[in-house]
Amino acid sequence: AWLLVLQVLTVHSVTQPNIVMMIADDLGWADVPWNDALTIAPTLTSLADTGIILDRHYVQPICSPTRSALMTGKYPSRLGLNHDTINAGEPYGLMANETIIANYMSELGYSCHAVGKWHLGYCSWDLTPTKRGFDSFYGYYNGHETYYTKETHNFFDFRLDTPADNGTVNSEVVWSANGTYSTVNYANRAAKVVAEHDQSKPLFLYLPMQSVHKPNEVPDSYYQMYEGIVENEKRRTLLAMVTAMDDAAEVVVSALKQAGMWDNTIFIFFSDNGGPLKGIGNGQVNYPLRGGKYSYWEGGIRSSSFVHSPMLPGGVINREMLHVTDWLPTLGHLAACGVEPATMCSGPDMGDIDGVNQWDAIVGAGKSNRTEFLVNIDPKAKNSALRWGPWKLYHGNPGKGDWIPPPRINEVLYNKQFTEGLRERSKFDTEQEYIFSEMADPDSIMLFDVEADPAETREVSKDNPDVVTAMLDRLDYYQSRTTAPRNCPRDPASDPTQFGGVWTPWLKAC
Repeated sequence: AWLLVLQVLTVHSVTQPNIVMMIADDLGWADVPWNDALTIAPTLTSLADTGIILDRHYVQPICSPTRSALMTGKYPSRLGLNHDTINAGEPYGLMANETIIANYMSELGYSCHAVGKWHLGYCSWDLTPTKRGFDSFYGYYNGHETYYTKETHNFFDFRLDTPADNGTVNSEVVWSANGTYSTVNYANRAAKVVAEHDQSKPLFLYLPMQSVHKPNEVPDSYYQMYEGIVENEKRRTLLAMVTAMDDAAEVVVSALKQAGMWDNTIFIFFSDNGGPLKGIGNGQVNYPLRGGKYSYWEGGIRSSSFVHSPMLPGGVINREMLHVTDWLPTLGHLAACGVEPATMCSGPDMGDIDGVNQWDAIVGAGKSNRTEFLVNIDPKAKNSALRWGPWKLYHGNPGKGDWIPPPRINEVLYNKQFTEGLRERSKFDTEQEYIFSEMADPDSIMLFDVEADPAETREVSKDNPDVVTAMLDRLDYYQSRTTAPRNCPRDPASDPTQFGGVWTPWLKAC
């Protein structure tokens, strides 16, 4: 693979773009301004409206699986990360022998930095970011923590990592971050990375934000911005957190402009999964999509996303089928070929991955290079799901499948700004209200035409038996490539009290 990379760069001189990938955490479909006009986020709004909104961008239903798919270009079912997430102190993660996105990008000449949430395992230092191609990491290893005190399960998790000359990790616990809002921490660190970047090399800035994962915490100044606009306290705090994240985006964009890097930058934004539903969520809304985080319904895996660059056309809503695994080969293409279409230049060979180069589809120079994707196969939960053309098949219980609209503070404002605007942009056709769905049994089969019925209101398996048979055959194929989930209980040896009260790698290998 590396020989091919060098050949591509040698025979085809290109301008390698800077790439910023900002990932929101647990952001609902209707938590962004282009899907809910009540959200105050002027920077993200401007970038989306003058960029390319990815209306059919799919991810995994939960954190670690999405991040593993992004990093490797492989479905999590092949990685043993297809059930739940990696929790604090558990002795496993994305295996060290997997080549990840930073390995590829650094080999292609990029300076690679990660700022924010890792959540791909840290039982051994070998699983941490700066042992996997990143030049620095600033943030936390676990899946969630408090925004101010930087604690998960009552212990601290916040550090700055850089590679050491002897092949180990220089890891500094950043106690000074205790008491400051993490979104501000990440924005300032990202701006510092940009300001200090050696512009003889292109920059890959991976920015997986903590926002808007629970707990509900936000500076009061953002909360007050929704005075008289949103009365529901959870929803108001959630949207205030989105606004704080928007300010972080503005800081990063301003830093790139000040450094003279913006005109050659591609800015990518998406959420790692849908918002959690009422009961476990903190105010997120996926309506009119059905379901949410943890589920295979559209509300769990259809991600609010866009791409923006001064080098690209703007004001576009792209409805091509895209999957999170596609970003690895797509970024490989950008690193090797710049923004030129695939017909003009080939990116590096990345071996047996599930992702495909989607650059031409994203910029409107071609159709999607995929007609299907595996939602997931979870042997522990005994469920699976597949998207195939316009169809989506569920085998077993896909998870909680409710439709939950946002709290309505003003019926006229809601109907005008949310319902009508969303239907116009995304072609929804539903009047579904707040409904609790029946949970499917483990042997059930459900089929939906999600192009004609994106809210998944009409189950049509009995009308399309041939489609069901063909899709079950495809699931059998993916089952043959599935690895048993690698989840395991917390290792007592990970106890942070042995490491000064800080979550820290504790094994030589895992």
